[in-house]
Amino acid sequence: MLDKNYVKPIPKSIIAIIKREDKTRYKTPCGNTRFYSYLAVWKKELVKITVAVKHYKEQWFCKQVAVHGLRSTNALVKDVEFYYVGGYVVGWHDIKASSRKKNWEDGIWYSCDGKYYDMYAPTINLDFLDRFPEYQYSEYKRFPGDEILKYLRLYEQFPETEYLIKSGLSSYAMNKTILKQVKKDKAFHKWLMANYDKKMENGRYYCDALLEAYKKKLPLQEVQAFAERKKGLITDYYYKTIKSVISPKEFKRFFHYLDKEKASYSLYSDYIHACRYLNIDLTLDRNRFPRDFRFWHDLRAEEMYTRRKIEQEKADKERQRLMRIEQRKIVRGFAKIVKKYSSLTHCSTNADFAVLIAKNPADLEAEGKALHHCVGSGTYDKKMSRGETIIFFIRRINELETPFVTFEYSPSSKKVLQCYAKNNSKPEDNVMQFVENEWLPNANKKVQKIAA
Repeated sequence: MLDKNYVKPIPKSIIAIIKREDKTRYKTPCGNTRFYSYLAVWKKELVKITVAVKHYKEQWFCKQVAVHGLRSTNALVKDVEFYYVGGYVVGWHDIKASSRKKNWEDGIWYSCDGKYYDMYAPTINLDFLDRFPEYQYSEYKRFPGDEILKYLRLYEQFPETEYLIKSGLSSYAMNKTILKQVKKDKAFHKWLMANYDKKMENGRYYCDALLEAYKKKLPLQEVQAFAERKKGLITDYYYKTIKSVISPKEFKRFFHYLDKEKASYSLYSDYIHACRYLNIDLTLDRNRFPRDFRFWHDLRAEEMYTRRKIEQEKADKERQRLMRIEQRKIVRGFAKIVKKYSSLTHCSTNADFAVLIAKNPADLEAEGKALHHCVGSGTYDKKMSRGETIIFFIRRINELETPFVTFEYSPSSKKVLQCYAKNNSKPEDNVMQFVENEWLPNANKKVQKIAA
């Protein structure tokens, strides 16, 4: 177990190497934090020490923030915290590389599980491993990835990593599945080399595809192509319709079927959608894998279109029937309200203005078009047919056919709810005085008598 008492200052030679490496990566001062690591020995154990680096006010700063050991299960961490959004954050206040001290920055080395705080940090002194004879053939200078201790642990368990790296198969050198197969079956390594190509060099063959092709003596490219198609189909949300009728065990048959029929996923998905609309049993093979797919696709699509058209026509007719019933109901209700409250048009003896009641929905529509407001939009005719509100028109006494002002009256609250002239403008003062001081008081008296 790593002990914080083993911690020593960073050697000047190491600082010089880190500074030189950082300068090659960042030609100009950079305020972002970056990490490097170097190897050392603590009490006969190989350790990796992570160093944080940044520029502050154009000066270069570095400090130790983490230590991981080859054998130890714990790690030591100081002045660093991890956030899921921002990643690793380092406290720099103690070395005057920050004007603000973090609340968790206390300069104390804490022990934690070794898998934590192992940030990406290029190792700047890999030659240090030359001191260890056991790693002489480990190809540590060419190891893949960025975690040298992880690689060394794996090499001790699977020395076969050396074969893979030297053979140009570095992309698989950290894969335990491949390493286990190489370890128990030397012929597998020879098979890999016999099938070596650019795709294998770049690690683009799936491990499962490699093992299946080797064990079953199948063409690697075909196995890989199937694996890629299978993965694409499984992970693609847009083809969930296909996955609902084709099980993973049938994927190989399904792909062969598509290739034979020269059909795409989209075309097959459309076919399944049409079959479901038509209530066709998709548990039967003859429906899921029909002969002459194009013929059946077009037929099902046409049947779906025809049925939809018929259903739409029925729906349109039903909607029109209901609209006619509703319209008749509104007209009847409207007529009752007009008959009930028509006397309110005689609540004034004013010589300048006359008050008319809207007699039907057509009157509201004409008024709305003439004055460019919403009284004819279809809302007020329903409200008026239910007796919730009454729409009145004000006319100049010598222009009774010309729309002038519209107002809404509530018989339940006995108030004028709104009163507008053309374009929803406020009527002239004499009109408002007429409505509020002359027509409204008389109208309320009559409404009270009607209610009684």
